[in-house]
Amino acid sequence: MQHIEIGSLVYRKSYQKDVLFRVSDIRYINGKKIIILKGVNVRLIADAEEEDLDIKE
Repeated sequence: MQHIEIGSLVYRKSYQKDVLFRVSDIRYINGKKIIILKGVNVRLIADAEEEDLDIKE
């Protein structure tokens, strides 16, 4: 599995990688790892499970 950390640039697979995000925080909620994302080119804050993310190469 890929290693995602704060500062990583990622895309969400479930949205066909339409927006580039930077990881701003990592939280554990009810035992699940939730990644907090901030849009790079758009003003957007989102969250996603780690499995839904691909690291930008």
